[in-house]
Amino acid sequence: MKYEDFVCMMQTQMQERLGEKVQIQLHQILKNNSVVLDALSISEEGSGIAPTIYLNDFYRGYQEGTPIPDIADQMEALYRKSRVTVPFDTTFYADFGKVKQHLACRVINREKNRELLKTVPYRIFLDLAIVTYYYFEDSCLGTGTILVYSSHCKNWGITEEELFACARENTLHIQPEEFLSMDGVLEKFQGCGEAKAETENVLPMYVLTNKTNYFGAASLLFDSVLQDIADKLEDDFWILPSSIHECIIIPAESAMPKEEMQEMVREINRNEVAAEDFLSDEIYRYQREFHKLSL
Repeated sequence: MKYEDFVCMMQTQMQERLGEKVQIQLHQILKNNSVVLDALSISEEGSGIAPTIYLNDFYRGYQEGTPIPDIADQMEALYRKSRVTVPFDTTFYADFGKVKQHLACRVINREKNRELLKTVPYRIFLDLAIVTYYYFEDSCLGTGTILVYSSHCKNWGITEEELFACARENTLHIQPEEFLSMDGVLEKFQGCGEAKAETENVLPMYVLTNKTNYFGAASLLFDSVLQDIADKLEDDFWILPSSIHECIIIPAESAMPKEEMQEMVREINRNEVAAEDFLSDEIYRYQREFHKLSL
């Protein structure tokens, strides 16, 4: 079955399962790095929140042999898990006084997001762009983020300078940085003693992210964070962007030739990193004495 036919079939299947009281619409959603995904938004009367189900991964499952009824079951279960059953007031987002303490910064690739950057406030940072987002935590919705567009600033009646001042001040409070050895990362995410043994006596590597490991590469924006790392390492260091969520840190004294590090980054980006999580193929160096981060 062709992808277009699959999309139409799943929209029909969901409409039949959920009934006429819900409205199901197909959207194309622009994600980070100009990745465009197809999604079904499912809205119910009286609810201000419409759960979104992305179809691309489900189609891959179909191609790998998952039957259509099973895919429909998975999509229905996902919807019922994410639907909001109590009234939720979304008007708060129109009031800058209510959102400003929840604004934070993130970094994205500048070249791959040229179209997006025409619609959002941003600042240039190395080969990257700094953008802002609203971070929310809710007992019903869980956690999530909303990208800030230029239209939001206009509605709030604020300047871009005010926006970035708030976001920079909040970022490390909302998403505190976390600096871990590679062994520490393996222990945190795998709880595996054997993995630790395999990393001993090799090139010393560390990971810079944040407590949630979400948009953690934004920690690069703060000299206080970078200087603290340099003090701990007692050395300058290289930064290898792993994704928008984390970076690899290698002490300058222990580093391999920079050409090899750059090739390693590009190889990982080609083979390991999801398209929408890609940050950069470049590598950066932090000079401790001058408090300087550069390409």
